[in-house]
Amino acid sequence: MHTARERPRLPPGTRVDGVWVWLIVVVPWVLASTIYLFDLRAVLDALWVDDVEAALGHVLLHLGVLLASSVATIGLALLFAWRDARNLRAAGVVHPFPWGFAAIAGIVYLIGRHVVLRKVTRPPIAPLATSIALYVLWYTVFAVWAIATVTTGLAALGSLV
Repeated sequence: MHTARERPRLPPGTRVDGVWVWLIVVVPWVLASTIYLFDLRAVLDALWVDDVEAALGHVLLHLGVLLASSVATIGLALLFAWRDARNLRAAGVVHPFPWGFAAIAGIVYLIGRHVVLRKVTRPPIAPLATSIALYVLWYTVFAVWAIATVTTGLAALGSLV
């Protein structure tokens, strides 16, 4: 019987990666990309002709899409982390990182998972490194998209005056 503090080392070559950890890395970004469906130009065009209902309808539709993708992201992150923790237990990890932390963000689970696994084996860095790279890439693309969208929308308004 192992105590709560005891973390026995895993045999060399024990696999601690798999499909579930990679799904935690990738799926949130697929769902987060629904933000790019927002069409500021459509909202501004509707407001320009004083169609507040159409503008509000577009905003509310998009908020619904974002809410649904957020709930799906959290649900899938929890499911994938739970399955990953089960696989880690089956591989011999006595106390894997608690899967519930995936509800905060997939990267929170990935960081905690990596820290715990370092105590029992040499875990692959690829899932954590890929997740960090995807964060940097996604937020860079989002910043460019947001600036371009707002600039284009404001320029279109300026040309109408």
